Amino acid sequence: MSAGEWETDPYFQGAPDDEQIHDVAQIFAKIEYVGVHGEPSNRTAVNDLDKGVWEFKHGWHRLAYFDTPGDGSFEPKERVDDRRICDPDCEDDYWWYPIMDSVLRLTNGWSKEGQMAPPEAVDLALAIREEDVERDGG
Repeated sequence: MSAGEWETDPYFQGAPDDEQIHDVAQIFAKIEYVGVHGEPSNRTAVNDLDKGVWEFKHGWHRLAYFDTPGDGSFEPKERVDDRRICDPDCEDDYWWYPIMDSVLRLTNGWSKEGQMAPPEAVDLALAIREEDVERDGG
């Protein structure tokens, strides 16, 4: 995708596809922002998927991730649904984004074609997470 040559992208315009190149750069910028600041740059930069797997997003392109301390353990971080759960003095617009562990691990990417992430893409992200965490502990 970073070379604009991902032909299975349903929105592929022909190589080199400038949209793909742009979207990769934008997703990488969003990853870096979360790494530096501990929260997304804006409300549309990330989304929660299932069981502690999240996605970085730009346009129709998605890249799944999860967090871990890197020691073989994993505790799912879900979207915070109730602002009262966070610090009562919190005025942060991103109160809904949980405090992640120190390591974010990327799993798989896809191009979204509908309103929801494809179940097979989410299932693959969950399987990659399980394998990755198990490898850390072994």
